[in-house]
Amino acid sequence: MIRALVLGIVQGLTEFLPISSSAHLSIVPRLLGFPTPTLAFEVLLHFGTLAAVVAYFARDLWAFVLCLVAPGRLGPLETRTRRRLLGLLALASIPAAVIGFLLQDWADAQTARPLRASIWMVATTTIMIAAELYARTHTPRPVAVTTTAPPADHEQNGPSGPAHRPTVVPGTRGAGPDGPTPEEELKRLPVAKAAGIGLAQALALIPGTSRSGVTISAGLFEGVTREAAARFSFLLSIPAILGAGILKLDELSGATETPVELVAGTLAAAVSGFVAVSFLLRLLRTRTLWPFIWYRLIAGGLFVVLLATVRS
Repeated sequence: MIRALVLGIVQGLTEFLPISSSAHLSIVPRLLGFPTPTLAFEVLLHFGTLAAVVAYFARDLWAFVLCLVAPGRLGPLETRTRRRLLGLLALASIPAAVIGFLLQDWADAQTARPLRASIWMVATTTIMIAAELYARTHTPRPVAVTTTAPPADHEQNGPSGPAHRPTVVPGTRGAGPDGPTPEEELKRLPVAKAAGIGLAQALALIPGTSRSGVTISAGLFEGVTREAAARFSFLLSIPAILGAGILKLDELSGATETPVELVAGTLAAAVSGFVAVSFLLRLLRTRTLWPFIWYRLIAGGLFVVLLATVRS
């Protein structure tokens, strides 16, 4: 039971935080001395994370349904907007579907080797580093910076000092009322940028890459804010996780875990996944990917050393 809960929590957190679920699900059991989870168990863990992201974006998903079957309930403008975003998600899903179908066996072979997954985890962090450095020198888009009204003459030298001017991190949404929300930004997302994020998602087939990390990085290169790119990434993960799970449904009969363990792991993945989605979206409103970059470099390096030592 403890093993199922631990692996469920690991899967839920690492599926959506930009630190790679495939690498951690391969490495953590080896380091903790757990038996390697069966493919059936991993499939159910992924369905748990699918439930998490579906629950978090339930209102958006319901709006997608309405725009197709009951557009009158949304109105013409909202219907067009929702249909356009749905089309962008469908377009962006194609690269991962095609490449995943062709190279899934290769990816599974890489994931089955914890040491190799650790090396990939460190190596692919360079994508996130490059994206953050690019965002630092290329402000992606104008963002609103709130500035208080100029103080009166008698206030300029008062105890409160000069007017406060909040700093906006490049690639994040401005704090002022004129700054576009992530939802508004996605409504205007160009087709080419959506396709670029979809191509980046296909790279997540490499163990250690992180779907959210690589897609948010692609968004930064294209001038999309982190939070908007994360929202698009999470919506994009729904068909990706669902499709991968459906292709492996025949593996469910091979589970060696007990039914209680399977249920416990799936629920743990769902709850921790929901927490991870909420946490990352809130964090990226004002913060960068650097905490996750440093984690990947340090943890990945330690994983390589520990696994190489165990192997030898």
